[in-house]
Amino acid sequence: LTPSPFDQLFAQEGKGIFGRNYLTGLLWALEVLAWEEQHLVRICVVLGELASHDPGGQWPNRPSNSLVTILLPWFPQTLASFDKRKVAVNTLLSECPEIAWNLIIQLLPSQHQISSGSNKPSWRKTLPDNWESNVTRKEYLEQVSFYAELAVATAGHNPDRLSVLIDHFDDLFQPAFDQLIEVLASQPILALPEKEQQLLWEHLTKFTNKHRRFSDKKWALQEDLVIKIEQVSQQLAPTNPFNLHQHIFTDDESELYDEDEDCNEQANKLKIRRDRAISEIFQQGSVKSVIQFAELVTLPYHVGYALGVIDNDIIKQTLFSQFLDTPNNKHKELVCGFIWRLCHVKSWEWFDSLDKSDWTPAQIGQFLAYLPFTKEVWCRASIWLQKHEGEYWNRTDANAYQADSDLTVAIEKLIEHGRPDLAIQCLGRIWCNNQITNTDNQIINTDQCVRALITALSCRELSNLMNVNRYYIVKLIKFLQTDSSINQEDLFRIEWGYLSLLDDDREEATPQLLENRLVNDPEFFCEIIQQIYRSINEEHPSQEPIEEVQAIASNAWRLLRKWKIPPGTQQDKMFSGQHFTEWLQRVKVLCTESGHLEIALSKIGAVLVYTPADPDGLWIHRAVATALNDRAHDELRRGFIRGKYNPRGVHLRIPTGKPERELAEHFRSKAEEIENAGFQRFAIALRDLAEIYDQEARQIIDEHKQENE
Repeated sequence: LTPSPFDQLFAQEGKGIFGRNYLTGLLWALEVLAWEEQHLVRICVVLGELASHDPGGQWPNRPSNSLVTILLPWFPQTLASFDKRKVAVNTLLSECPEIAWNLIIQLLPSQHQISSGSNKPSWRKTLPDNWESNVTRKEYLEQVSFYAELAVATAGHNPDRLSVLIDHFDDLFQPAFDQLIEVLASQPILALPEKEQQLLWEHLTKFTNKHRRFSDKKWALQEDLVIKIEQVSQQLAPTNPFNLHQHIFTDDESELYDEDEDCNEQANKLKIRRDRAISEIFQQGSVKSVIQFAELVTLPYHVGYALGVIDNDIIKQTLFSQFLDTPNNKHKELVCGFIWRLCHVKSWEWFDSLDKSDWTPAQIGQFLAYLPFTKEVWCRASIWLQKHEGEYWNRTDANAYQADSDLTVAIEKLIEHGRPDLAIQCLGRIWCNNQITNTDNQIINTDQCVRALITALSCRELSNLMNVNRYYIVKLIKFLQTDSSINQEDLFRIEWGYLSLLDDDREEATPQLLENRLVNDPEFFCEIIQQIYRSINEEHPSQEPIEEVQAIASNAWRLLRKWKIPPGTQQDKMFSGQHFTEWLQRVKVLCTESGHLEIALSKIGAVLVYTPADPDGLWIHRAVATALNDRAHDELRRGFIRGKYNPRGVHLRIPTGKPERELAEHFRSKAEEIENAGFQRFAIALRDLAEIYDQEARQIIDEHKQENE
């Protein structure tokens, strides 16, 4: 039916791990019915009809997959005889030809096939209790031979289907192998237009190259069979260079290599082949023919690179006048490869002597952008473009790995022309070079580093920029954190702007300045709290915050989430009880006024778990213990207990509850020591924590007993 009611069901298929598929139950039901021989033919037709409406999706439960699973020669999921399975496939061929064709191809032998089987009957005793899918080698060969011959017959003289079948030449048993050879050498195929023959020839060439490259592998075809295929391939080889050479400009160059040769030698041989191919196309036609050729292949860059060795003014005039400012990507790659090759075969004197009088600044800028990112190019951008120098710096890819000199000048230009992302890449390249050589061959300019990072924060595509340059950004920030001369407000802006990167555990970096400001500046801590949490003084919730406010709140939350330096910690990492007490008192005043005291005390309590021991031997500094014991500091104590409890995270539950009992005993011991030191309220909180672990231990033991009853 068209439209079919199943079209809507396919359209409602969900995406992702938890997406829904409303056809799964139907497919399982059809798989169950297919076990019985009397239903097999009808089930295959139904699945074929469903497959013809299937638009595809992420779920593996698809009608076409069910068909393959049911009929797999080495693991059939039906009790139907092979004769009945033949009927089913032939019927499907007449009802749903394309679905049947794809099915037959998937039923050919393959080294990579796996199957977990289909859905089996649960209520009806269709399958014997001792049923096993045992297929003898004779039965298997009978099936795959049938499918192979059927595939050849179904392909007929259709070039598209024959191309698919050629890729499975090594899956065909005789006589199907010989039948395919015969079809490919038949008069109807030899009479096809050269363009259609080219498709078959390319597949044949790719196939034979693969088996010659890996002739020592067990799966490789025998030499005499490869020769048979090559003889057919030679009959179909294009005579027109335009068609003959397209396959060597593929994006999978490894297929054109000989495995036993050095990679550099192979690459050089391929370059020579490409040079000759483009020269032949140019001599037979013109530069227009080469352009048309480049539009057809997958690697037009290499067409341009090969064209660059031909010394012809018409080529240069055509490409430079038409393609230096083209929006066509294939033409861009063509002229880029051409200019890159010229860079290798021509001197700078030749480039300087080019007549650029009728070129626009944009064309000159693009011409230079196609050249390697070197000092020679930067200088010419300044000389050739003068006040239009931005036409180059706005176009260059700024590949720092091509640079042959100090990158400082280039970095300055990139920042000046609004390319901070590329400036960061260049700065990162300097950092990497210094790490590799373990020297400071090129010193990173701190001012440029600061300006590049700050300027990048204003980019529209900031999230993408941070994702692409994540590694370099983090390394540069860590570099700036070691420079005592850097302006602290600049470093503050950088750490705040890139906090999402410094918050990532994978990067092994921290916002050092922000954390130090938290513990030394009570006003800053209170401001962070106010950015995240609503004041208790607000009678009604404010309107939904704008995006900028949400971003600030997210950053503030990130900063507090990873905060592990307790207030009172000095620049020399030593802990000062007096500094802590003064800091806490100021926070209480400010947060009482703003209506954030309770949440502030809770967050402070959580970070106090990192407080060092007191000089007199008490396990926690006495100034902190005094604060935690204060009658008015219930939230501080609760925060401390949460800070002790939450970091345990996911853990193994042992049936005896031993880890939990050990933790309970640990905190009872801590509580006893604290109580003896005169901090009884703090001790009560610690004993409450010990009781929590005791309860967990009892719960684990009870659950284990119930499971074993």
